[in-house]
Amino acid sequence: MSGLPADVASFIAKLEQAYPELRVAGPLLARQAPALLAFEAIAHELLQAALHLPDATAAVGKLHWWSEELQRYGAGEARHPLTRHLGTGPAAAVNADALAPLLALAVRRHDAPPPTDLAAQLAACEPAFLGVERLRASLLGSPSAAISPQASLGALTYLLRQLARLPLAGNDDTSAIPMQLLARHQMDRAALTLPGSDRDAVVREQLAAIGTALAALGESLRASAGWLARLRWRCEHWRVRPPPPGDPFSVLWSRLDRAPWNTAWLAWRELRRGD
Repeated sequence: MSGLPADVASFIAKLEQAYPELRVAGPLLARQAPALLAFEAIAHELLQAALHLPDATAAVGKLHWWSEELQRYGAGEARHPLTRHLGTGPAAAVNADALAPLLALAVRRHDAPPPTDLAAQLAACEPAFLGVERLRASLLGSPSAAISPQASLGALTYLLRQLARLPLAGNDDTSAIPMQLLARHQMDRAALTLPGSDRDAVVREQLAAIGTALAALGESLRASAGWLARLRWRCEHWRVRPPPPGDPFSVLWSRLDRAPWNTAWLAWRELRRGD
């Protein structure tokens, strides 16, 4: 992204690849709220470590490093390009245990029992997103009322992407589909690796459940969340629309790589509403 230091821009590029709406909103953030853009990139690094690194030891090591770096930032001794880009702002001191929920998830993720339903899926991952949102409130001074709905949005966004990853070669994480849903369709987890109408039906039902949960979040996000979270909710709500007949994965991947045609207008409107 032009206008950003090269060492910051490389992290923003990863963020934009994960969330295409930031290809539109990112330049607005870079000009009007650079600290928020830097925090989004930090949050992405933290969540990637907790939720996606295959080796728990590597994940814990990376999160410990970030915990120390955030404490250095609070002491005015930031080293990482993103923490330096946060500026000074209204940041409070960062507690040494600020990343404890992410560390706990990184340790237990590979040994956790299969989730029984969507509520269990959310209960397993939402603490990490709550940790990130509490960190946001501490570093950026965002309202505490926004913590819970923004964490729920993050967790549902994660579950949507886990669902899309289901058929990828080498993906051994089958927790994207809860046990009750598999039982209702008389499938086992091994069947999730096999293309066909049975798997498609399960995926469509899980997508609908995520969509229902996202829709239920709308009112609380409009009432309390920051403008970027409201924009991201609108984009995720667009992505979970029922796919047309055929392979649902091709549609999901296409949507995850795009943003709605009116994203620029939505970003401008939400920014005018402010936080």
